[in-house]
Amino acid sequence: MPPSAPPLLLLVHGWGFGPGLWRPLRRALPGWPCCTLDLGFFGRIRGEIPAGQPLLAVGHSLGFLWLLHHLEQAPWREACVGLVSIAGFSRFTRTLDFPDGVAPRLLARMRHRLPQDATGVLKAFCQQSDWPNCPDQSVPNPAPLLDGLTWLDTWDGRAALAAWDKPLHALAAQDDQIVPAALTRGCFPDEHIHWLENGGHLLPLTRPDHCARFLLKTLGGGEPPPNPPTLFF
Repeated sequence: MPPSAPPLLLLVHGWGFGPGLWRPLRRALPGWPCCTLDLGFFGRIRGEIPAGQPLLAVGHSLGFLWLLHHLEQAPWREACVGLVSIAGFSRFTRTLDFPDGVAPRLLARMRHRLPQDATGVLKAFCQQSDWPNCPDQSVPNPAPLLDGLTWLDTWDGRAALAAWDKPLHALAAQDDQIVPAALTRGCFPDEHIHWLENGGHLLPLTRPDHCARFLLKTLGGGEPPPNPPTLFF
């Protein structure tokens, strides 16, 4: 019998970035079939998830919360063989029943400043993420970024994650200043977390090779297939 097709990697970026976040990781996994969504922070939303193919859903930061937010009604849920969080979370802001979250006032400051100085807000975010190479990004319309801050402030994926009965894996850095270790532990059981000593918040950029090895390990330690089609959106 021919070997089964490898699962598609469904890659969802976080706030303030686009599909380009995943380029170093894709280079570290040559030939692996990928679908990279664009949440539209700098343009239009793009990406269609192919139907009828097993997939591993991978979200960075807000991208993981996006996956949880859509999981219950997602047409790809049954085909999903596992969830992977890279510097992600099931809830971001603090509430009475979630004391490990980030103070909402931090997002409020960003929301207040964005309409006047979106580039400055993005640069400050990159610097806090330990990524000083944030390019000058033209922001003709800050509305999508403001929407993303609302998602961070209001979305809660804890129930969706608690109901998930397939494999779950979380990769996090102990020096992440955006998603502190306490927030990670508040979202995931300890046995599902793999810790890196450093790497900051943008692990797909700062530790792409480690992210690639981590994904291969979640898939059973296999190697990338020789030359399957790769879907980039």
